[in-house]
Amino acid sequence: MSPSLVVERPPVTWRRLRPLLGSLVTIRTGSQIWCGTLLSSVRDSVWLVVDDADVLVHLDDIVAVQPEYSPS
Repeated sequence: MSPSLVVERPPVTWRRLRPLLGSLVTIRTGSQIWCGTLLSSVRDSVWLVVDDADVLVHLDDIVAVQPEYSPS
C-alpha cells in the first residue's frame, strides 16, 4: 500500500518526505512538475528517477509533493 501523505508548503522538509521514499510521487516546483520514484531525501534536496533520468530538486524550490498511485 502506498503512503497517503501530501506535503505542501510550509514547510517541505526532508524528514516529512522520508515516508515517501521508494514511492511514485509528483513534485511541484514554481516552474516544473516532476513525476517519478523518490529515491532520497536529504537536508537540502531530493533525488528522484523520472523515466530513466536522475533528477535533483532543491527543497527550497518544492511547492508540493504528492504520492501517485499506479495500477497494480
